[in-house]
Amino acid sequence: MVELKRGFRTSEVSRLTGLTPRQLDHWDRTGLLKPSLAGAAGKGSTRFYSFLDVVQLRVARELRAAGVSLQALRQVIEYLRAEGLKQPLAEAKLVVSGSDILLVRGQSELVSVLNAPGQGVLQLVLDLPRMVKKVEQEIAKLKEPA
Repeated sequence: MVELKRGFRTSEVSRLTGLTPRQLDHWDRTGLLKPSLAGAAGKGSTRFYSFLDVVQLRVARELRAAGVSLQALRQVIEYLRAEGLKQPLAEAKLVVSGSDILLVRGQSELVSVLNAPGQGVLQLVLDLPRMVKKVEQEIAKLKEPA
């Protein structure tokens, strides 16, 4: 199990998420996903991201790759931050369906994250428990000598 209090530098987050340092910088500056442990404080300062930040960035990358707009992505991230405090995200799945993103918890709860009307075709399912586990495994690899 990963130590959840540990902070991750931009270079580590880039390796863990597949996002470039430039993309991380852009998302920080625009407020999409800011590092929760320490933000940039001028030239040469180091950002520190939490474990939850890394998972959210990984989810954001997958959703962008699936064609989710930045506006919708902002809504999803805000929703996940609020829901993550109530129930562990490691017990949920995200489903991209047409113009909506659904959060599936357990076997009986399905919530529209974007509250989009209408029906769509299922495009992508993000298995958050698997993603959390994968991020934990990749963090363990960071500790291994190169």
